[in-house]
Amino acid sequence: MKLSAQLIVYHLRQSFPLTASSWLSYEPHLEYPVFYQSPESLADGKIYLTDDTDFLIPSHHLSKTLVILTGGSRYLEEEDYPNLCILKEAVSPARVLSVLQEIFQKYEKWNQELFQLILEQSSVQKLIDATKTIIPNPMAIIGLDFTLIASRDYPDPDTELKDAIFGSTEETQNIVNSLKHDINYTEAQYRTGYFYYPGNHTAPPSLCVNIRRSGKTGYRLLIRPGEIPLDDTFGFIAEHLASLISHILSTKAVPERDALYPLHQIFHNLLTNPKADYVEISHQLTENGWMSAHSYQCILIKTGILDWKNLTLKSICSYIENFIPASCALEHRGNVVVYINLNLCELTLDEISQKLAGFIRDSLLNAGYSRVMLGHFNFQRQYVQASISIQVGSRKNPTSWIHHFNDIALPYILEQITSKLPAYMICHEKLLKLKYQDEETDSQLYETLRAYLQNQQSATKTAAALYIHRSTFLYRLEKIEKLLKSDLSDPDEQLYLMLSFYLMDQEERSKK
Repeated sequence: MKLSAQLIVYHLRQSFPLTASSWLSYEPHLEYPVFYQSPESLADGKIYLTDDTDFLIPSHHLSKTLVILTGGSRYLEEEDYPNLCILKEAVSPARVLSVLQEIFQKYEKWNQELFQLILEQSSVQKLIDATKTIIPNPMAIIGLDFTLIASRDYPDPDTELKDAIFGSTEETQNIVNSLKHDINYTEAQYRTGYFYYPGNHTAPPSLCVNIRRSGKTGYRLLIRPGEIPLDDTFGFIAEHLASLISHILSTKAVPERDALYPLHQIFHNLLTNPKADYVEISHQLTENGWMSAHSYQCILIKTGILDWKNLTLKSICSYIENFIPASCALEHRGNVVVYINLNLCELTLDEISQKLAGFIRDSLLNAGYSRVMLGHFNFQRQYVQASISIQVGSRKNPTSWIHHFNDIALPYILEQITSKLPAYMICHEKLLKLKYQDEETDSQLYETLRAYLQNQQSATKTAAALYIHRSTFLYRLEKIEKLLKSDLSDPDEQLYLMLSFYLMDQEERSKK
């Protein structure tokens, strides 16, 4: 296995005090070392050892050769010559040769072990474990959707990731959120070769290599800070390891998360198959402990462009399932759908809302909550309710990130009423005339009637609400009844009038 000048000098420093060129090649061009025999010329791909005090540095730069001077007495300006290493103490070339041979043997043994593991069709995890002798730092292979394929001491020996999803715990979800807003991380998926990711306030720096599939980055090799430096020294080693891991990933299917859990498959079928057999789905849910006598809630979490670009949906699903007992979270149409079995869940509705509120806010997400419903035959309708909650709630209250169906049910009804005809063509015709008259004469009859209906037709309460004398109110009411020519005690008339007020208010707001 060929090594680089930078890597060899890194290992020589472990055994000898030395100085080296400020420029050392990080490309793996070098093979086993040889003793320099004067006056032979220096060839590419060789490591030359010499203690000859008369050795002359060639006038041209050698980018693919490493010269090691072991005499112990050299001019300092020679340090600036590319690919030159000077041992500060007099050391025999034979001893240096022995150390160099050990370095090459170590890497050759590692390389052969990796190829043997590939021939045995071993897992990615075994390649990661076999690399500990070369790169002892924490290391992982992670999908860009934050699926942890294999790892060693990553993210932390004491951290257990649910379903091997990075982001399923509080700590790792905070890191995922920080990566989502990190331009360096977003742009990293387009990098080729090894590269250094500088980290951010929550995510540590790492030496990385993207692993591409079908022309796109699908996985990434991450090496975190540790014993070896995260620079060019081990860059080509990381690339070599990544290329072998890529071979394994191309020949072995990585299990899909939804395929591992029956509930995910059941709800995926329910949401995507318009011809789904609901009776069969009910039987399947019962077999998995979700009974028809249980109560359920659906939550739709709407993701954004940062989640789509950084593939965080799987991480969000795993995090929710980890922190909300008896929940099933799955990806659907670019968003996350969560079903919660409230009979099996250890949390109350308020506790569920409180647990999710901070996460949804910090992750810059939006959520719609359905009503709680009994049994297996309302799951699709609950999904529709949750969808409507986000759609209507985001329009009515754009500063809120959580919307409950009960809070937007009336605005939704009003929107449905005016979906084909405008409000002025649906509302009470005589109320509309009353409104126009009010605008011309400032008689205040329109708002007086509204207050009268809102106060359950109580003259005393209405007068108090309007800050007018009771007799003044009764005078206005008499004029209203003459104009409307309707029975204000009729419940249907009251409903129609109140609904008309809501429709007119909605139309006024839409004009602003």
